[in-house]
Order: sequence, then structure tokens, then C-alpha cells
Amino acid sequence: MNINNLYNFKNPVRHFLNIGDVRLHTNVEDVEIRDLTWTQPIQFRVRKDESEYRRLKMPNILNFLCALNRFKDSTNFFEFEEIDIRKRLIPNTETGDFATGVYDVQLESDFEKLCVYDNLLKLDIKSYYERIYTHDISFENAGDENFLTNLNAGNTNGLIMGNFISLYFAEKYLKDISVDLLRMFTQENIDCDFSYFSDDFYFFCNIKDNENVIRIFDRILEKYDLERNDGKIETWTYLTYNDYNLSEKYWKKITSDSKRRFNEDRHDNILYFTNQLIYRLSNLKEYKLKKTFLNTFFKSTYFYTLDTTKFNIEPYNFHQLCYIFKFSPETMLYSINRFRQSALFNSDNFKKFLFTRFKEILSTSFNDEQLYYYYSIKMLGFNDILENTVDMVVDCNNQLLISYYLKDRVFNTEHIEKLKLKTDEKYWFQNYHLILYTNLIDDLESSINRYLMPSYAIKDRQKICYTNFYTLNLNSAISLIKDIELVVDNIGDYMSSLIDERHEFFGDPYDLEDENEDEVQEYTED
Repeated sequence: MNINNLYNFKNPVRHFLNIGDVRLHTNVEDVEIRDLTWTQPIQFRVRKDESEYRRLKMPNILNFLCALNRFKDSTNFFEFEEIDIRKRLIPNTETGDFATGVYDVQLESDFEKLCVYDNLLKLDIKSYYERIYTHDISFENAGDENFLTNLNAGNTNGLIMGNFISLYFAEKYLKDISVDLLRMFTQENIDCDFSYFSDDFYFFCNIKDNENVIRIFDRILEKYDLERNDGKIETWTYLTYNDYNLSEKYWKKITSDSKRRFNEDRHDNILYFTNQLIYRLSNLKEYKLKKTFLNTFFKSTYFYTLDTTKFNIEPYNFHQLCYIFKFSPETMLYSINRFRQSALFNSDNFKKFLFTRFKEILSTSFNDEQLYYYYSIKMLGFNDILENTVDMVVDCNNQLLISYYLKDRVFNTEHIEKLKLKTDEKYWFQNYHLILYTNLIDDLESSINRYLMPSYAIKDRQKICYTNFYTLNLNSAISLIKDIELVVDNIGDYMSSLIDERHEFFGDPYDLEDENEDEVQEYTED
């Protein structure tokens, strides 16, 4: 098992985590529920759209490892496809992402259903994770619920978002909703084919049944003390759905054109795709679509295997890439390592770009993008940017970024003293590194008790359990965050796994980006 992928599933922040190296002070099977207590997760905010964020919560690591051991043998824990045939996407714990090819299959199935039915109704559940009542979950063993609620300060109302355990129980709960929906549609003789991905439900039906489908969905949700997000009723026809999904055809077209223009024997090829990415981006209407379009291209097999040393990077390529990085900083995770040999990306101009954008993103709540800029700054060795942003970082709410600054020894004495004032349990992630990288480690037992001990750990056996766990890892100098060069390696491993998965699904050899090239040409020609 790749523990990082289970601790934080899907979000790229998992590439920075080092949970897999954490040691246990005893066999995990020997840790009893009475040795543990309620613990506070830390918050990590990721961009949702142009102005809003989604809150991931990272649980106490000891509690998570014990919960994972408890649930890993549960029915279909690693086999989501067996939970319900109506699930649209399947997790791959090896990549920490959803399985390759399943999206393609679902999309083709959607278009087939839009030929059979009048429309697609897309509805979603309002604040789904936050409103799941753990008492209503069907657990397989007595005492299971305590392992789950211990991850969320004992709360029975809501699951913390971000880890694989929560995803599993959220998906199991959706199966019950799915069964009730099918029963109601059958009872009322409504012809409706539906599927779902997390809290998003896709109902394929005829126009005359639209109101009944919505009514039944509302009634079933009410049974589970949930409600529909009434501001997000989406209605799609074959043509509108096709227009919405043009982004995939766009990047495949860009890839195929770029390949045709490439000469293996030359070292001054034109970096054709940057101009085309900007052009196609302007044709997409929604922020989410634009961001997915860019991220998908830079995670493609084509880009990952591209030999960038055989291209001339012109000034216009440079400012186009800067705009792309600004629009979707995640693209830097998959590309900066490929461009860092270029003089343009080691220039004062790019340094100014990173400095200005990093300061700007530090003034927002988007913790994920703050981390991506930090990654790029470290990759290019612009360490003075870190020194010039230290006052902003010490006051930010990004515990991972603060931990990196502690690891880099950027904070001065005044900053360290300021951080030492934050003794609340909700700061445990940065406080772990505060102990690891400052003189607090000299009085380890006292530091653990002050900065890391869960506030609900009042019994001696609980205190001993957490003290032994933290003592072992701190004395072993185990960081909870990876060195940046190891992050580079981790992203490389992730991309290699993605490519292998594509080959396995589509056949080997199979060039995913060349699929239906004539069709791509037809759909994207102006």
C-alpha cells in the first residue's frame, strides 16, 4: 500500500507528504481503541473555482494508521467497482488517482444514453461529506465507528474530506441511496438510467419525467437527512454535452499537430503547443474546464515523454507558459523540471514572476497553489524569494508550507518565538516540525506534551501511546514532508504509473493521444 495516496487521495498535495516513512512504536494490531482518543485534523484549503476553496482535513497520523489497519479488510475496501455498478469512477491506490480509461468508457456511455433519452439531469447533494451521520453508516464490526470518529475530534456528524477511508464510507453510504432511487423509479414506472460520482448524480431520462426524477431524488435524500443543492440543476442534451466535453478533443488535437511538426534530428523545433493551448483555452467557457484542460495536457504521455532540449523556447513561448502557470499553478508540478535547463526560466524575469505571484497567492486561502509556487521556487534555486516572503508565511494558515520553511531554516528567532505561541492541537502538523527543527527537541517529552498531545488524551495509557509514537519519529528525525527532490521523484513515479496504466487499459503499444485523430480534426476545426 502507498500510505501517502491513502492519507490524501487524489489531490496533488499527496506528492509532498512523507507518511509512508512514519514508524509505529508497536505493532499496529496491538494498539487498542482505548489507547487512542479524539484528535483534531489539520485543515488544508484547495482551490475549487475562481474564488472559492474546498477544505481538506488531514487526520492525526497515529489515529489514521490504526483506522486504516482496522478497515483495510472491510468488504470491497480496495474494490470500489464491486460496491455498486452505478459508480462512475474507480480509485487506483497505486497512483492515488482515479483509474485510467474509466472516464472514457463513462463518457461514451453518456453519449449513447443521450441518444436513447431526451436529456441528462445532473444533480448533486449539498455538503455531502459534512452531513453524513456516522451512526447511520453500516459498520461491519462493533467499535468500528470509534476508529472513524476519532479522526474528526469525535464528531459523529460529518466525515473529513481528503483521505481514502472517508471516501470508502462515503461511497458505501451512496450505495444505499442508489438502491432506494432504483426502487422508487421502478415503483413509479419511470424510465431513468442513472449513475453517480461522489455527490454528483447523472440521471438520463425523458423531458416529461424531469420533474418526477427531481422529486424522487429530493424524497430519497430527505430519508437520509440530506438535501439537494437546488442551485445546481444542470440539463444537458447530446449537442450541449458534446460542446462541453470539447476540451479532451482540443488537447488531443494539439498533441497530434505538435507531433507532426516535430523533427527528431533538429534541436531548434518550435514549441508549437503553447500558442495552441492559449488559443483553445479562450474557447472554453468555464474556469473548471479551462483548468482541467491545462492540467490534463501537462499530465499527458506526450508532454511527459517530450525531449524539451530539442526545442527553441522563444520569448512568446515564455510569456505564454507564464500565463498558463498563473492560471493553473498545478501545471508547474509537471513541467518546471522539464524547463529548468532553459535560460529563460532561470532569468530575472521568471524570478520576478514567481516572486510576484507567490506573494499574491500567499494573500489568498489557496494552500495548494501556495505549495506549487514554493515547489517551483525551490526547483530553480531562487531561495532569496523565501527569505523575502517569510513574514507572510509565518502568519499564513498553510501548515505544510510553514513546515517547509522550518525545514529550510528560513525563519529567524522572532518568527520561531511567534510559532511557539501556537500550542493549540489544531497546529499539530507544523508543531511537529517546529519541534523537529528547533531547540524544542532538546526537551522532547515536554515539547510533545505541550505541542502534540491531543487535548482529549487524559488517561495515562493514551498519553503514553501518543508520547511513544511521537518520541520514536522525532528521535528518528522523520519529517512528515518530503525533500523537494524526492517530490520530483514522486511525481515522476506517478507519471510513469499513469503511462503504464494507460498502456494496460488501451493496449500496448497504444498512443492515447493519437486516438481517433481524424475525429479530433473534425471536431476541432473552425
